Amino acid sequence: MSSILDEYEDSLNSRHPVQHSSRFVNVRLEEEKPIFNKQRIDFSPPEKINHFAVCNNQLCMSLGKDTLLRIDLAKPDRPNQVELGRKEDSRVHKLFLDPTGSHLVISLSTSECLYLNRNTQKVRSLSRWRGHLIESVGWNKLLRTETNTGPILVGTSQGIIFEAEISPISIVLTQFHFLLLLPDRVKAICTLNGQVVYEDVFPDKFGTLKKMIKDPAGGLVWIYTEKAVFRYHIQREARDVWQMYMSMNKFDLAKEYCRDRPECMDIVLAKEAEHCFQDKRYLESAKCYALTQNYFEEIALKFIEAKQEEALKEFLLKKLNNLKQSEKTQITLLVTWLTELYLNRLGLLQSDEGKHGVFQETRDEFRKFLSSSKHKECLYNNRTTIYDLLASHGNVDDMVYFSVIMQDYERVISHHCQHDDYSAALEVLSKHCDEKLFYKFSPILMQHIPKKVVDAWIQMGSRLEPKKLIPALVNYSQMGSTQQVNETIRYMEFCVYQLTVTEEAIHNYLLSLYAKYKPDSLLWYLEQAGSHLSDIHYDLKYALRLCAEHGYLQACVLVYKIMELYEEAVDLALQVSVLMNM
Repeated sequence: MSSILDEYEDSLNSRHPVQHSSRFVNVRLEEEKPIFNKQRIDFSPPEKINHFAVCNNQLCMSLGKDTLLRIDLAKPDRPNQVELGRKEDSRVHKLFLDPTGSHLVISLSTSECLYLNRNTQKVRSLSRWRGHLIESVGWNKLLRTETNTGPILVGTSQGIIFEAEISPISIVLTQFHFLLLLPDRVKAICTLNGQVVYEDVFPDKFGTLKKMIKDPAGGLVWIYTEKAVFRYHIQREARDVWQMYMSMNKFDLAKEYCRDRPECMDIVLAKEAEHCFQDKRYLESAKCYALTQNYFEEIALKFIEAKQEEALKEFLLKKLNNLKQSEKTQITLLVTWLTELYLNRLGLLQSDEGKHGVFQETRDEFRKFLSSSKHKECLYNNRTTIYDLLASHGNVDDMVYFSVIMQDYERVISHHCQHDDYSAALEVLSKHCDEKLFYKFSPILMQHIPKKVVDAWIQMGSRLEPKKLIPALVNYSQMGSTQQVNETIRYMEFCVYQLTVTEEAIHNYLLSLYAKYKPDSLLWYLEQAGSHLSDIHYDLKYALRLCAEHGYLQACVLVYKIMELYEEAVDLALQVSVLMNM
């Protein structure tokens, strides 16, 4: 009788006959492939993979904090990403996917459960499962369908096992909600935050709920039972969407849905501003705060306390641009405050040699602010205050710039004169051709750059009244240099011979200059001035006295002749003749 071991050996031999050729064995080993073969999938997840489940070519994985990625392995190039929309302290604990890949249960660490069907994009909260940390799910292999799990067993971390059934009958998706038709009720769930916003229970008298459909053209939702038909009207579905987006810190979307509701827009802007402030994004916060109706002083104080001067400046600029022209008091306050902030900033940057580029950018920005046409009236009306601020900071360059903008050329010219830049002062004078400023500043300019000044006067031509320039000319012709005297005579000659000025004061002054500095021109002037009283524009008696004082006897004879004092003229002429013969 053979033993059990013998029988076992015989059975092995019958299944695997002994091969006597070692060469044949080696060939077989070379041809056979390894039983297990590793292959890396060509896929790089956008975030860290936390949990993974795959059934029936349906792959689901939890990524990061709030994302679920689904991939149909038959169409791997079309992955589907779903946002769970959970709180920050909530994370995925486990994923449970049924054998058909149709039903996915998501267990959360906060003892909540979500459900996602393969044919939907939005997760559904399983509110009745709340309070249980799900550890295992036993799927029903016989009674399940694509829309119904059938009875299933669910195990919790506390060792509790309960029977449940998930049966999203029909689903209808609207703009911001999806409607779930359950065996005895309809639930409307917001797609943005997963909250149930509407629930309608049907009494048993209407019979079993059958189906829910949506009219794609009219937008109405229809439900029928065994005994009745119902329809749902959807009105202003987006009215509360702004609040949901705001609570999710999606402020741009929130603002999109309250553009025609200023009171709501103000709430969103204030919330966004506060959110940015808490994140230390102060400039963004300032821009948002400037668009709100919040108390101006309260917001400004927030930035001051946070020592965020740049953000404060940004807030004030935006607030200023949003004010109406009629709000003059607030405009004045903001313009003055901004000027002070700019000057403080420029002062700090100027003392730091390493920030020359930033200093120049800030100066350009400040000058753009000063030259703003929108606030020109305010700047002009408060220019004295602005000048005082500029002076208190010792900012001379920007004070000159502001003076030019305000067309306060007197201040600009005074500045140049105080700094001995007389050519620059004259350039401003010549450019703007203000006669009053010429009369005021010509005396000091004549003292330092006489030729350039006279050139400018000549360029002005008849727009200047020569008589008003005489006081300046008299001072420097009496005590000035030869150049100043020559330039004075040149301008007086221009007035008399080019402009044909007939004012007696001008002609008398030219006579006095000739008598003192150019006696050769004196007699020529008297001769060409004419011999009739109607042609004479100078004072004859003054001319006679002037010529007599300087001993110009020939000139005196000519004046006597014009005055028709022939006897005196003859007597003086004889004296001249005798003197000449001697």
